[in-house]
Amino acid sequence: MVADIDASVEVVWRFLTTERGAWWPEMRFEAEVGSPLVETWVEEGQQVSATGSVTRCDEPHVLGFDWTEQSWDHPLDVVIELVAHGQGTLVTLTESGFSRARVPHSLPAEHEEGWRYHLARLKRTSEGEDVDVDVDVQ
Repeated sequence: MVADIDASVEVVWRFLTTERGAWWPEMRFEAEVGSPLVETWVEEGQQVSATGSVTRCDEPHVLGFDWTEQSWDHPLDVVIELVAHGQGTLVTLTESGFSRARVPHSLPAEHEEGWRYHLARLKRTSEGEDVDVDVDVQ
């Protein structure tokens, strides 16, 4: 999944890491390898969480983490890469490990939809826009 963001790599990195609360307040971690990671949300009236840790932090270009929910056999791996593209930044996100985690067949599509939502919010925030405006991400 790729997002083209009209902001520098440094600005996108800042919003991805230290200022993440501006667009994804439910996700908490420090941008350093080994940092615990927690995302919480409400699903069907119940608070749910995913936990993991930061596995890669090559500032300001690569952030990696693994995360899992209680029902998964193994964690999923996420890598977010930032590459300068003209005046902007290409953000490439990959998530892998679904078959190893033995998750429901619907989960990859659900996560793809979730990542589109989060990357669109990162894009709007990095570009100085209101995070509640719709933006399309490839």
